[in-house]
Amino acid sequence: MKFETAVRIERPVEEVFDYVSDPRNFPHWNSAVQSVSATTPGREGVGAIYSMERDLPGGRAENELEVVASDRPTAFSIRTNSGPTPFLYRYRFSGEGAATVLELSAEIELSGIAGALGPLASRGVKRGVDSNFADLKRILEGGQAR
Repeated sequence: MKFETAVRIERPVEEVFDYVSDPRNFPHWNSAVQSVSATTPGREGVGAIYSMERDLPGGRAENELEVVASDRPTAFSIRTNSGPTPFLYRYRFSGEGAATVLELSAEIELSGIAGALGPLASRGVKRGVDSNFADLKRILEGGQAR
C-alpha cells in the first residue's frame, strides 16, 4: 500500500525538520506510537536504530525503526526492520517563507484482514496519518514542542 499526504506548518523549515526527524518525539504527535527509545545510544541520523512501541488495531506491537536517510533540512526517511506492518516513510521538507510544507510518501505492508481490505485500509491509514499531521501542526505552531 502506498499513499502521499502533506501539511503546511507555520514554522521555519529547520525547526520542523529537527522536531520530526527525532523519532523520540513521535509519541507526542503520532497517536499510535506509545514510546520510542534509542537502541544505538549516541548515534544520531542515518543508521540510528530505535525500539518503537505502537498500539495498532490488532493490539500492541514493537518495531525496530531505522533512520535510512537524513539531509537537513530537506529530507528524512525511516523504515521498520522488524515487527508487524513493515513500512518506509519518506518525509520531504520545503520552506515557503516562514512556513514549511511537510510531505510524506509512505509504503506500508498490511497483512491479514487489513491487507485483504486493500483500498479501504489504505484510506483508513491515510486518515490516521492526516490526523497525526494535524496534531504535529498544532504542537509546532503552538510552541508546545518538547
